[in-house]
Amino acid sequence: MPASVSRLLVDLAVMAMRASVMAAKFALAIFIARYLDLSSLGLYGLAAGAIAIVPVVVNVGMNHLVMRDAVAASPAELTNSLRYYWSFVTSIYVILLALAVPLTIALDTSALWIFVIAVMWFEHIGYDVFYLFSNTQRHVSANATVFLRGGAWILVYVPLAIWEPHLRTLSHLFGFWLAGGMLSLLLFAWMSWSWPWREAFSLPFKPGVVATAIRKSALFYVGDLGFVASQYLDRYLVTLFLGLKVAGIYFLFWTVANAATTFIGLVVQQQQRPLLINAYSVGGLAAHSQLAWRYMQTTVLATVALSIATGVVFQILLPWLGPPSIADQLPAFWLIIAGMAFRCLADFGAMSLFTAYRDRLTTLTNLVSVGVLAIAQTALVPFAGLYGAGGAILITFVGISLWRYLLVFDSSLVKPESTAAP
Repeated sequence: MPASVSRLLVDLAVMAMRASVMAAKFALAIFIARYLDLSSLGLYGLAAGAIAIVPVVVNVGMNHLVMRDAVAASPAELTNSLRYYWSFVTSIYVILLALAVPLTIALDTSALWIFVIAVMWFEHIGYDVFYLFSNTQRHVSANATVFLRGGAWILVYVPLAIWEPHLRTLSHLFGFWLAGGMLSLLLFAWMSWSWPWREAFSLPFKPGVVATAIRKSALFYVGDLGFVASQYLDRYLVTLFLGLKVAGIYFLFWTVANAATTFIGLVVQQQQRPLLINAYSVGGLAAHSQLAWRYMQTTVLATVALSIATGVVFQILLPWLGPPSIADQLPAFWLIIAGMAFRCLADFGAMSLFTAYRDRLTTLTNLVSVGVLAIAQTALVPFAGLYGAGGAILITFVGISLWRYLLVFDSSLVKPESTAAP
């Protein structure tokens, strides 16, 4: 098969899987709002935020160290690094589950949070797998694992729950999500069956390797905490100031906007990341900046087009899909769409700094973004409601985007700081 045709088929397969995940997450949010209630949607949003935040806390930044090195690592080096990293991660989740199960039994509370912790575990490993395959340019494999844990289970659960009302609970929903994560991990096990796992695990386990990796990852860790907080802090502040029902409306709007930007991040930027790393490794800062400029233009055009298209489709379909009370907040929805689009552009700036080994600047801009967002949300949400929430996101990420782009494209401002650069 000609290389151009093969590449086209790969791109079409990746886009199809990512579009399916985007549509599935959109459908799930609509399903919860329509067949459960807005408070359940708000609770689901808080749980989904925790599922995104806790893995960042648990991995202590080691995933970046392992996955960036994976671009040039041999199979033996890679499997040995993964052995240490995933052994550490797994031990943390085993401890969390060991605490959650007896506490749930003793307090006679819902088992929902046991499901949530289990989903966190599989989402954590699943994201690592995606990151690993993306950095080694196995984009179809990367997106196949994402489809199983992010879309396939929804396509099964939602029709079943519409048919069988007893499935319309958050416990059942997270149970299906857990099943999707398990299938994704099984797919990775099958795809990596020939890797030298047995040889890696036969080597002596040296705890000092983990301790050293944690020390090296400290800067990544601080930056990650700032980055994830800037993405998910807003839903907790909206819940605090406006209550769970309004938080449900906010999460619905956020999910629609995030579906578009996530599509850009995982279809466009996942292919750009390893190429930017290689450009810096081979040609230095000048080659990296030249390639980043070209990729930035692609990202801007794709983000604007897809965000507008997603917003228009949502507004057209909303009268048939969602509760009537949501339509009253549509101007706030467009503010959130705009804010999330600029967050996507800011994320490209962060990726450009990271791939040029400007790790301190990546961390600094992440911390500033969460600080500015927290101040803006606290100032605007109590007085302007969802309009304030959308406005705070827009204000924050317009500023962060401009700052990061200035740092990326004006090489006179800073030199690469990381000693990890090739």
